[in-house]
Amino acid sequence: MSVGVISPYNAQVYAIQEKIGKTYSAHSDFAVNIRSVDGFQGGEEDVIIISTVRCNANGKIGFLANRQRVNVALTRARYHFQIPEVSH
Repeated sequence: MSVGVISPYNAQVYAIQEKIGKTYSAHSDFAVNIRSVDGFQGGEEDVIIISTVRCNANGKIGFLANRQRVNVALTRARYHFQIPEVSH
C-alpha cells in the first residue's frame, strides 16, 4: 500500500514531512510519500491525500488557478480519491 500526500505549497510539504518524519520508513509493505504537486507529476500512489490549507492576506489559493496543476493533483491516485468534507 502506498500513500501520497500532495500539497501545492512547499512550506506545507516540509511541515507535513516534519510531523510524519520516518514513522513509516520501517514498514516494507506500506509507504508514505509527501511531495508538492509539481514533485508528484508523473508519479502515482494507491491512495492520495491532498492538503490545500492556505492562509494569505488575499484569502486566495493561487494554485487552483492553474488547471494543469489541479489535474496532476486529482489524477495521482491509483485506486481511490476522496475530498474530505470541510465544515465552516
